[in-house]
Amino acid sequence: MPAVRVNIRLRTVDAYIKEKHGRYRSINPAEQNVVNRYAERMIRKIRNNWPIDTGTSWGKWQWMVNPTPGQTMLIIENPMDYTTYVHPAGTSPNPSTAGSLSSSYAGRQLQAAFNEVKHPLNVALKREIDRTEARTRKATTEPATRPWSLAERLRLISEARRTGSGL
Repeated sequence: MPAVRVNIRLRTVDAYIKEKHGRYRSINPAEQNVVNRYAERMIRKIRNNWPIDTGTSWGKWQWMVNPTPGQTMLIIENPMDYTTYVHPAGTSPNPSTAGSLSSSYAGRQLQAAFNEVKHPLNVALKREIDRTEARTRKATTEPATRPWSLAERLRLISEARRTGSGL
């Protein structure tokens, strides 16, 4: 179990998918790329403010996307067991809450980073969901072209041979 693991449920996104699609569905790869872009921004913000002694915990920040339908989630974590005790030089962790994520420097950095990307992430993801739904709608409303039958293919081949225009 990582020392810091925050599951950020994207409820607004799930509700929007349900509204547009009619039911919950997984986010597709293009939509996951949008989440990845904003997760990367969050990690960059955390690292920009992260105190560095050896650089180990600084380099261990990572994220993953859980695209489960109706439970879309961005997971941010740092597996270093001392992450909740990290603090800027000249300060010390509150001894009564040491080890608690909510009052730790890591918790404050995560909250600040998420607050910075929350609105732009939702806007960009809704835009990508709209694109996906438009493509899906177009694909389901266009008449399907059936493949040529064997007789049709043979007729086309014989016509091509008669006219001398190769295939």
